[in-house]
Amino acid sequence: MSKVVSIRLSDNEFNIMNKLIFFKIVKNKTDAINYILEHGVNNAKDIIKRKETAQELLEKYLNEGLPELPSNLSDISIMERE
Repeated sequence: MSKVVSIRLSDNEFNIMNKLIFFKIVKNKTDAINYILEHGVNNAKDIIKRKETAQELLEKYLNEGLPELPSNLSDISIMERE
């Protein structure tokens, strides 16, 4: 059984909650608060940072295209990386 609790958040905590929702780590504000309570603020910040970095890279590659592979790579070394 769950209980309803009213809380006051700092701007930083509110931003963390919204970013958890934005990056679809959680579905809603209740899930975000529960996530933070279970995993801690630092864990929430770490996962948000990884998602932000991934999104920045995606936007960069969508705007600029994928980086060119060095011309000196052999087919074998490329296949080894796949």
